[in-house]
Amino acid sequence: MWMSGQHKRPADEGEGQTGIVTMSGGETAVLLDRERRGLQVYSPAGYCWTPKVGQRVLVIQGRGEIPCVVGARQDGGMPDKVGVAAKQLTLDGEQVNIAGRRGAGLQGERVDLDGEVYVNGEKLEELIARILMKLLGGG
Repeated sequence: MWMSGQHKRPADEGEGQTGIVTMSGGETAVLLDRERRGLQVYSPAGYCWTPKVGQRVLVIQGRGEIPCVVGARQDGGMPDKVGVAAKQLTLDGEQVNIAGRRGAGLQGERVDLDGEVYVNGEKLEELIARILMKLLGGG
């Protein structure tokens, strides 16, 4: 007899399934036909994210491989944390916004910049010195 509440059938190799994240962080586990633990999380090169517990994710399995998480359903929510690592990060567009939790702008938020910082091709330190000299009447 077929019961409507039974588990989903296991996926064939190479077939994708969606499931719910049950563990996140150090070890990722997803409830599919049963809970699968120790899943690797894949993402585009240089991009790092951790799925949240309760999030719906896409899991695929290659031939003879352990299933892996390859993405999450876009539900309009924002991830808690996303890391981007590259030798150079280029953002093309008319405007780049860095918004804190309070909305537009960086009201009360902290931004750490390491290395040399340039504003329109000019070193930040030189720009500040030039503005101060102008304000103090020295140039």
